[in-house]
Amino acid sequence: MKKFVLIPVLMLLVLWSCKLNEINDNPNIPSAVPLETLMPPVSTAMANAYAGRVYRYSNIFTNHMEGISNQELQTDRYNVDEGFVGRVWSDIYGKAMINLRVIIEQSTAEDSPHYRGVAKILMANCLGTMTSMFGDVPYTEALNVNEFPNPAYDQQEEIYATIQQLLQEGIEDIDAAESVRSPGSDDLLYFGNLTQWKKAAYVLRARYHMHLTKRNPGAADAALSYLSMGFTNSGDDLKYKPLGISADMNGIYAFFADSPNMKIDPDFEDLVNDLNDPRVSSLFSVIPFTGGQKKPGPYFSSQGSHVPLISYAEQLFLLAECHVRLGNTGQAQSFLQDAIRESCELIGQGTISNDDINTYVDVQGVLTGNLEGDLERVITQKYIALFTQLEPWTDFRRTGYPELTPNDPGVSGINPNGEIPRRLIYPQDERLFNSSVPMPIPNMQQRFWWDE
Repeated sequence: MKKFVLIPVLMLLVLWSCKLNEINDNPNIPSAVPLETLMPPVSTAMANAYAGRVYRYSNIFTNHMEGISNQELQTDRYNVDEGFVGRVWSDIYGKAMINLRVIIEQSTAEDSPHYRGVAKILMANCLGTMTSMFGDVPYTEALNVNEFPNPAYDQQEEIYATIQQLLQEGIEDIDAAESVRSPGSDDLLYFGNLTQWKKAAYVLRARYHMHLTKRNPGAADAALSYLSMGFTNSGDDLKYKPLGISADMNGIYAFFADSPNMKIDPDFEDLVNDLNDPRVSSLFSVIPFTGGQKKPGPYFSSQGSHVPLISYAEQLFLLAECHVRLGNTGQAQSFLQDAIRESCELIGQGTISNDDINTYVDVQGVLTGNLEGDLERVITQKYIALFTQLEPWTDFRRTGYPELTPNDPGVSGINPNGEIPRRLIYPQDERLFNSSVPMPIPNMQQRFWWDE
């Protein structure tokens, strides 16, 4: 996090990195990089992280996936390597957040609030990802190694306030009547559609409010106030669509093509089979030459499969959960059924009949008015629909649903009780080179602020 900055100069999708302190010392590095060359590598870095190690860590912990060899086997045993954990930091801090800081600063200097607004929304999402996985993380003093060589760790409570502030400021910047520069084709997520960026910001505000359901009794009310201004259909989804070529392909596809060190967890397959879920044949596909081991299906793992940041389907599940918590059973059921249908249509890619979807919804989309029972049903369906994403791990930690069985053996020096991890450990580079890292290093069962 302290060592790398990406300055793309040749093509939109070509990246190179250098030490941060070289920016001030090397006359061959431009002091200002065109905004339109900074935006694309941010999007690709986030997509690579989310379809890479963020996916692999979180989905092993949620029993979606089972590690069977190499680092994934160690993760399955809840004994993650502190060196490999650092790759999440280098991907998100070193390749995305550092460029976002440059965009924010440069767009301010160039009087281009539209760029700044998009960058703040993406910064909020990156920060939300990091705190969801690690708890307290550097932010206020991060991304500026010259001034803060040992950046302090912001408390998670402060981080969530910062996330909301960044999202609100991002919306205000996007609403600016004038902007010298505005994102266009260099925006690989919405291609300059500022209306969609605003919708995404509102849904992200709701997501990060709902993360705090253990801490804030008013989380559902707060989330609902933003969801009314969110997405209207799946065409609004905030997602990265790779080109599907060797230089830009879906990370899940690339992983299984190169090193299939994990497979679908039998617990996940048993769940969807027990529910008679019509998505079962679309959720999974067989890994060749493995004797029937399975990986995520083509919707998730084709060369050009999109990488979701936040979606209309997630919004529908958030709406259902909000209304469950507020006692509005009829509205909750309606949103849950819409969410299930949306997921079946997307994951099935037209292969699941309306009759099969309706049959499933008539059973699994019905709520009773019992808070815990209804909450379990909503979160379980969200757990299936958001397969490959980070949110199901967060949902499990804040709600306890679905009920998951810890892996055996799962006892390690960093996971002393063998239960499903509540967090990741900090990376080795932070322990060795950042004197501000919390000491002693928390193990994976030490709960952070919103999980207490």
